[in-house]
Amino acid sequence: MSSIYDHPLLGGPLAIVCPGCDEQAVFSTSHGKPLPVRLRTATGEVLPDNWDGQVRCSACGHAARHVLDWPSDAWFKLDHRGETLWARDAEMLAEIRRFIAAGAERQAIKKTSSHARYLVRIPSTFLKATDRETLLRKIDRLT
Repeated sequence: MSSIYDHPLLGGPLAIVCPGCDEQAVFSTSHGKPLPVRLRTATGEVLPDNWDGQVRCSACGHAARHVLDWPSDAWFKLDHRGETLWARDAEMLAEIRRFIAAGAERQAIKKTSSHARYLVRIPSTFLKATDRETLLRKIDRLT
């Protein structure tokens, strides 16, 4: 889901790679709003997208301010045929896996999934029947 799924809002917290130890950490925005955030100055000027927040790692104790580089920082990501598939957390990854595995039943999943707005943006590269088993194995290795 390259190009940040065309920049839909990302609600937090997000599972990311810890900059201190490369284990799974949690990123959350300092303002509690979904990413990317458009900030407005007192004069009304709209600033570029803001990806600032905090990272906390339970593995090494790292806790610091962090500027998110998404999807590069994503914990749940895989590359396939030049595209990057990512998930913000384990729940979203499970839903993506279910969606890819469903094949012809994808329409029903889109209607009931809490991640539907992301599922419809998955690039077609990840939805081809010929690549399905390979992708499911790659997803399984992420969990």
